[in-house]
Amino acid sequence: MRRLAAVGVLGLLLVAASAGAGGKDAVTGAEAAATAWLALTGADGAIESLRLIIRTEHSEYFALTYWSDELRVKGFLGRPREGTCLPAVIYNRGGNLEYGALKGWEIIPYVEAGFVAVASQYRGNGGGEGREQFGGADVDDVMNLLPLLKGLPEVDPERIGMTGNSRGGMMTYLALKRQTLTGTHDIKAAVTIGGVADLFGWLDERPSMIDTFRALIRGWPDKGPYRARSAVEWPELINVPLLILHGESDDRVSVEQSRRLAELLTKAGKPVQLITYPGDDHSLSVSRSGLVEGLAWFGHYLGMPGEDSSLERHGDAMQQVLSTWPGSAR
Repeated sequence: MRRLAAVGVLGLLLVAASAGAGGKDAVTGAEAAATAWLALTGADGAIESLRLIIRTEHSEYFALTYWSDELRVKGFLGRPREGTCLPAVIYNRGGNLEYGALKGWEIIPYVEAGFVAVASQYRGNGGGEGREQFGGADVDDVMNLLPLLKGLPEVDPERIGMTGNSRGGMMTYLALKRQTLTGTHDIKAAVTIGGVADLFGWLDERPSMIDTFRALIRGWPDKGPYRARSAVEWPELINVPLLILHGESDDRVSVEQSRRLAELLTKAGKPVQLITYPGDDHSLSVSRSGLVEGLAWFGHYLGMPGEDSSLERHGDAMQQVLSTWPGSAR
């Protein structure tokens, strides 16, 4: 009952945060009351606070604090300013600790294409509470974005997708695994870019990663926690349409990881498509970050008749918001 009540008030908080007439630092009485109430509940996925970063004619973006496993976790939330029953995307960042930390602009392409988008820094990062575990309990921080989204009145809970790059690809695979093991089907489609699918293979590629593993995962040389984070070890547990994108000149995560995972998923009869990009790098910087293909994938599996989430349609709007992002986004 506590969780249901908390999720039900998310819309009130978002509306209140959007309605402040005094600019991005304004806090209405309704927002303050909702924030205080949620702070007392601490339900998974409950929003504790939203701070407006930027508002355009068509969209708005917030710095987010939400609850996960009784921890305050930081992230970002963006949404179109108009529309109901909108599709949504969870964006999973790469890196670890403060390396690769979100700036907020990462969700711009999805919001400007018509999705409500949310992203987590993962526990312990960006001023959040707790300690990240590189695919351990911090997977809860990703999964708890699902009730957050489902509690927003403009989100269609039947049209939620997930994407992630690098370590965020691993987090995406882990979320799909968790979904299968719990018998849920909230995530309807997924896209990964340069995703980590094999921690043992990654160590062979980059032996220096052992320092990160020992600090965040711990337990080495026990291989159990590393198998648990490696999608190539459990392809049978990935059961949603998955698009895997990878640059063939990626020097941070070998394209062979994605090739192997795609092969295993295909043999297991899973809905998967692999696209590799000759000469492109870890972030697909030559290929517009894979957004053409990624947005088309979400449009196919999450879209409704009459909706156009293509990069061609929304690219100018994305660039406009990006160019005005505080702190010079890129």
